[in-house]
Amino acid sequence: MAKVNRMSLESILLKEKFLTEKDLKKAEQYQKKNGKTLSQVFIKLGLVTEEQVVIGLAEQLGLPHMKLTNYKLDPNVMEIVPEKIIKKDKVVPLSKSGNTLTVATADPLDVLMIDDLRTITGCNIQTIVATLSEINQVIEDYYSAIVTESLEELMKKFGKKTEKLEIITNINLDKLVKQAKEAPIIKMVNLILSRAIEARASDIHIEPFAKKLQIRYRIDGILYPFTSLSKKVQHAVISRIKILSELNIAEHRLPQDGRFRVKAHRRDVDFRVSTIPTRFGEKVVIRLFDKAQLMGLTIDKLGFEENILQKYQRAISQPYGMIVITGPTSCGKSTSLHAAIETLNSPDKNILTIEDPVEYETKGINQVQIHEKIGLTFPRALRAFLRQDPDIIMLGEMRDAETANIGIQAALTGHLLFTTLHTNDAPGAITRLINMKVEPFLVSGALIFVGAQRLMRKVCKNCALPYKPSPLLLKELNIEDRKAEDIIFYKAKGCSLCNNTGYKGRIAAMEAVEINDEIRELILKKASDVEIKKTAISIGMIPLRENALAKVLRGKTTIEELARVTGMIAETE
Repeated sequence: MAKVNRMSLESILLKEKFLTEKDLKKAEQYQKKNGKTLSQVFIKLGLVTEEQVVIGLAEQLGLPHMKLTNYKLDPNVMEIVPEKIIKKDKVVPLSKSGNTLTVATADPLDVLMIDDLRTITGCNIQTIVATLSEINQVIEDYYSAIVTESLEELMKKFGKKTEKLEIITNINLDKLVKQAKEAPIIKMVNLILSRAIEARASDIHIEPFAKKLQIRYRIDGILYPFTSLSKKVQHAVISRIKILSELNIAEHRLPQDGRFRVKAHRRDVDFRVSTIPTRFGEKVVIRLFDKAQLMGLTIDKLGFEENILQKYQRAISQPYGMIVITGPTSCGKSTSLHAAIETLNSPDKNILTIEDPVEYETKGINQVQIHEKIGLTFPRALRAFLRQDPDIIMLGEMRDAETANIGIQAALTGHLLFTTLHTNDAPGAITRLINMKVEPFLVSGALIFVGAQRLMRKVCKNCALPYKPSPLLLKELNIEDRKAEDIIFYKAKGCSLCNNTGYKGRIAAMEAVEINDEIRELILKKASDVEIKKTAISIGMIPLRENALAKVLRGKTTIEELARVTGMIAETE
């Protein structure tokens, strides 16, 4: 048999002008240091898109390629391959003709996978190439649709059995516990939790109203409706969650807090539960802590601009001092601190954290959770830490003067201390510490870095619409000096890959102040945050709004997201 001379993938990408020689050299250098296939490196470095790699693979192997978005899968064909194989091997059965099964895959060169499919199905396997993102999405959408149908069936089934369910004040407690442990309710709650994990939700809101129980998910910082359940299942669903969280199901007049852990999608996920009494019953908010999202997370993966990343890296490499991350609730402060801790984590360092609660468990780090009812407070734990020979301490939050003073003393006595505050900008954190009755000379001596952070949603690359910004918009953004023809903005449209939101994932924007002698002099003089900010900008601090705008200019997010995060009002065409 004559040998087929097949062009390499990189040669095809060069021929199609998807790639340049300069890009190829950059990718080859990266591959030597980090491994992986060249196609993976191309995508990781953003040199080509997934779709361009698929086009190249298809041409290289003489295979067809297709877009799977909006492709209607045939349940009869999907059932030929077991669900666990489809999810594990990332293949999508598309059609069956005679004894030939056609499947979509992102890796048609994986002969072992194709042989396994041939053995499992007894069919000849024909491959079509598609992007991994689309394959993941159609698999998720297909099985999520089955989940939704199951949820509706469960509601119908359970609704028929509980037509006479009374309001909670009249329910017999034993009866309520029994209902909460019935199979349909267990399945219903499991489906709500499972779907939240699949949707990358950070919070689940279970909200009782006069005629329904509403379920909403917070995804990338924004709340989206998921479904509404019958009022008849309200008390049983909430009781099931309270049983999981080891809360008192007989107490529905006072707020309660609890937590539980489940193993789902091959990983451990922690759920923190909070209940409050409302007019129509107890509202439950469940916060998700998915450990898989933090695995391998280091500060270079947070999305900081290069100038911010360099400042943060310099700060965490110091042997002692205090590093403060500030911002509103749910702006990623703890994640940024944990990413730094993960970067520094090594066998030769003793790292201790004090948190309320412990959000992410990290191997090799001693983590303590606050328990105020028994007297384990931030100040008491911090004092104990100083007798534990620490190198690095992470203090979840500086809530009061006592904690702040002990923390600063720790930073002044040879320890590296990470902590958070709630202020709007970086200079404001400095004046907040002084207002907490910490002596200015202590703040001046201990503080080495302050960062004010926000999270911005990333525009979905699959459906983003490019457009040229108007001169009026550029003028409002103070970027008139740039060439207008070189600037491209993106609008969020919405597709199946991003749940029709137009956004997928988040990145951090930060303004950072490195504490130098000029800033220290201002601290000693008890200067206002306005004076500190003016000096910080003069020595190189880039304000938060400008850092956020840089992400818009790089095509990472939209002008609408900039307006949402920074409060800027602009004409967005």
